[in-house]
Amino acid sequence: MKTQKLLIALCFMLFGLGFNKLQAQSIDTVCAGATGVTYSVTNTSGSTYYWVVNGGTQASGGTSNSITVDWSSTTGTDTLKVVEKSAAGCFGDTVRLAVYRMPLPTAAISGTTSICYNNLTEIQVDLTGIGPWNITYSDGTNSTTVNNITSSPYKFNTPTFPTGTGSVTYTLTAVSNSFGCNGTVSGSAIITVNPKPVTSAIAH
Repeated sequence: MKTQKLLIALCFMLFGLGFNKLQAQSIDTVCAGATGVTYSVTNTSGSTYYWVVNGGTQASGGTSNSITVDWSSTTGTDTLKVVEKSAAGCFGDTVRLAVYRMPLPTAAISGTTSICYNNLTEIQVDLTGIGPWNITYSDGTNSTTVNNITSSPYKFNTPTFPTGTGSVTYTLTAVSNSFGCNGTVSGSAIITVNPKPVTSAIAH
């Protein structure tokens, strides 16, 4: 009977319905799908720590004071909870941490067009997720990284193409945000550069 009462009390505390006062903490932010994220509380010798992970899976740590969590790939806010049981068998307050799983960034490049020699054109990159963003794009020969983009879409001009050079294809190779979340890229911008026409002499 004592064991049953103890288990019931523990369940109440772990799920925020308990008899003890809850201790609130600030919101933590992680990338959706992040793995091996470490969480800990100060260790007390002889204590056991019971963790509840909502929106993810406890990957390691068991009932120690430090665990790692693999978070769900879906976005949303959930709660990480822990309650400490002392060596004497006494339970402490439930400590909770709200964890926001932010969406991963995406970047899509566009701007396929045909231009005349000695001209340039504008290329656009549409971004989603939470910025600021960092992108890397390539023209097939050189790569360029642009950091701290604060709004979408991001636009840039190609260099001037002095002669007809056929076509140049711009693609994205990476996108991330200031929180360290790496995302997915898509699209291409194919720039066809038409040469200067060569006109013959006027015949008479």
